[in-house]
Amino acid sequence: MNVETLDSKTKTVGAVYADAAARPAGLCCPQSYQSEFTRHIPKQAFDHNYGCGSPLLKAGAQAGETVVDLGSGVGIDCFVAARLVGPTGKVIGVDMTDAMLERAHEFNQEVAAELGYNVVEFRKGVIEQLPVEDNSVDLVISNCVLNLSLHQDVVMKEIHRILRPGGRLVISDIVVDREVAEADRANEQLWAECYTGAIPVNKLVSTYESLGFLGLTQLDESTWEKVAGYHFGSITLRAYKLPSSKVSGCVYGGHAAIYLGPYASVKDEEDHDFVRFTPTEVCDATAARLRMAPYSDNFMVLDLPALAKAAPLSACGCAPGVVCPPAATTATAAPAASTGGCCDNQSSCCA
Repeated sequence: MNVETLDSKTKTVGAVYADAAARPAGLCCPQSYQSEFTRHIPKQAFDHNYGCGSPLLKAGAQAGETVVDLGSGVGIDCFVAARLVGPTGKVIGVDMTDAMLERAHEFNQEVAAELGYNVVEFRKGVIEQLPVEDNSVDLVISNCVLNLSLHQDVVMKEIHRILRPGGRLVISDIVVDREVAEADRANEQLWAECYTGAIPVNKLVSTYESLGFLGLTQLDESTWEKVAGYHFGSITLRAYKLPSSKVSGCVYGGHAAIYLGPYASVKDEEDHDFVRFTPTEVCDATAARLRMAPYSDNFMVLDLPALAKAAPLSACGCAPGVVCPPAATTATAAPAASTGGCCDNQSSCCA
């Protein structure tokens, strides 16, 4: 996918924001920052500040981290991130609009001079195909951009691809109280103004989870406007790229997890039940996940070699990596001769 072959809605978005780069426009509901985070940013940059929340300050960006901002516009969130990650960090802004990128580059020269270092880089690209390397990013932020894409699941896959294991995304976006009718979604101007591309909260959450993100947490929510009979609001969500037993399978290397409270019990995204103060045997992937944010403050994970189990057998009783023999016609067929213990005597696949 490239800018030259974009659909008409995306081209309309590009035209609207190209115009917004040239002159102030009343798009969305822009966030405000405390002066301590913005004193190094040229004041004229804020004439082109568009968004619907403050994902960056809620994300807890740390010194030395690599941050990517989707739909970076004139670069305000990137410039605030530069102050937070410091001279050892890195900030990448991705935008498809030449006019926005041109303004961002101009403002960045002043920002770098004020900070005394330059860690911000702007790259032209679409969020459905991010110009960023695999597993290279600690934090992805996005402010009122996901709703502008026709392929939101593709965007989320791209975010998952570029995040390092343990990395996180914090996205502020527009949501709606119900599914937007197809006839209303066809209105390209309302789409470009962040309205009809909005999706219901439950659908947004299910999209995150289906693509492998865990630890979803709502950080903020506010109402916005009622347009064409729909109620629109802003929501900020955080999620993580973490080890998953659904992906790697359950291998039990000897771990027990203890939930520390405050609730009497909790269930995680993979249907593990944890009772407060009660050791629960967990697989390697779950143990690794519970040792990472956002779970680590609420769990203690113990290594107990006595709980370790042999590697799981395949459906026909073969050890991992061993090719199972052809299936027998009856369950009572004699076991095949094997020095590696491929088949158990109960398996119907042993010939």
